[in-house]
Amino acid sequence: MSVLAKPVVENAPAAEATKPAVPASARALGIDALRGLAIIGMVFSGVFPHEAPWSGWMFHAQVGPPDFTYTPQVPGITWVDLVFPFFLFAMGAAFPLAMGRKLEQGQFSEVLLNVFKRGALLLFFAIILRHLNWFGLQGPGWVNQLTSLLTFGCFFLVFMRFPQVSSGKATGLKLAGFGIIAALLWAHVTFTEFTFDHNRNDIIIMVLANMAVFGSLIYILTRHNLLLRMGTLAFFAAIRLTHDIEGSWTSAIWDFHPSVKWMYQFMFLKYLCIVLPGSVLGDLLVKFRSPAAGQGAGVSKGLLSLLCFALVVGNLYGLYTRQIGLTLALDAVLSGAGLWLLRKPVATQEQLFQKLFGWGVFFLFLGLTFEPYEGGIKKDPSSYSFWFLTSGLAFFAYILCELLSQRLSQNLFWKSIIQSGQNPMVAYVATAFLVSPLLALTHLAEGLEALREANVYLGVVKTFVITGAVVAVTAFTTRKGWFWRT
Repeated sequence: MSVLAKPVVENAPAAEATKPAVPASARALGIDALRGLAIIGMVFSGVFPHEAPWSGWMFHAQVGPPDFTYTPQVPGITWVDLVFPFFLFAMGAAFPLAMGRKLEQGQFSEVLLNVFKRGALLLFFAIILRHLNWFGLQGPGWVNQLTSLLTFGCFFLVFMRFPQVSSGKATGLKLAGFGIIAALLWAHVTFTEFTFDHNRNDIIIMVLANMAVFGSLIYILTRHNLLLRMGTLAFFAAIRLTHDIEGSWTSAIWDFHPSVKWMYQFMFLKYLCIVLPGSVLGDLLVKFRSPAAGQGAGVSKGLLSLLCFALVVGNLYGLYTRQIGLTLALDAVLSGAGLWLLRKPVATQEQLFQKLFGWGVFFLFLGLTFEPYEGGIKKDPSSYSFWFLTSGLAFFAYILCELLSQRLSQNLFWKSIIQSGQNPMVAYVATAFLVSPLLALTHLAEGLEALREANVYLGVVKTFVITGAVVAVTAFTTRKGWFWRT
């Protein structure tokens, strides 16, 4: 989350106005769009009504209708299972873009300091999200809702940068944000039955904190050795396969000191199998970055877009319905068609797409090879097949997002997706800390709930209202240059 691509040119913060303009092609809008689709997908799936009439592919494959109980034995994935790995992939892709220049300039100490600072801020973020979310507070409803709204405002003080003011004033604003949040925690602990427990945290943000630290460190150490970077995945796989052998050193690593389990578990590092492949995308973007990336094109962008879309949708359908033979055959045909289409790249961007498509095919078939293992592909508990296959699909999804961004970057709908991806921390918390408390305070939530009670299918109106509001708020903050950074 913290390593984000720069905003679109016309919406750059005022502080960047004096800097030389960066060509639009160098801004990796495809990463922003992929990240935006992922975060919007998280919001949409999180507020979608869990009602039996809806099809199972609208939910996590292991938590679907009719009773929505967790059944880890069920194999398969849905589009909902792709949003988190796509976000992780975009996070990894941003490592070279965010750190590469400083590393090349030898600013290692500054980069390392920023890595650990980022991890610490995400730990703080994860804890506060679970403690000051109004659904979990014990006070009167309106007090809880106002608490979440005030916390949302404090996040701007904590995570925004203030280049217009002196460093002393900027530090003072951040300390004020931390202080108000601490005061809110103290008030709820003192005057209600609410309790503080650092073990209670947002698991998604906690995983991202671990990825921000360990993923960054591995990238820093292997930025000039891609083989070694990919080799770290083999070591993780070996430790995961042997960690349950009693008395083994791999078991000791896996079950590291229980006192730190609230913020670090070796199990979290499984998502490096998605983050590190994402860093390959970032490396290639840096290598092939060119202001003339789209000129002299000899490849049909429409056909390439269609192939990438078909690969994503085809695998979702085949793996969810457990038609593995059909999935393998379809993947072979589509992959072959894509490789043939990109066999003679002309423009710089086509050379980039040729590399990316090849990596996508590699991880896709690696994931399919693991598919029979662990009872089939699963998001929870996540399997080897899940990590590698979703990495492959993420390469295809990026190509699709980049091509769409070139055509639709000024389209209001697509532009809002890009802007949501440029400020994902806002989008992630806006539902619980802004939109839903406002709906509750204004009693609009009661009207939306009445629609659901009148007709189960009308419950989706609330989903679109909340998701639309989140996207609108996030796009607004992006246009204003109010970016949350860790």
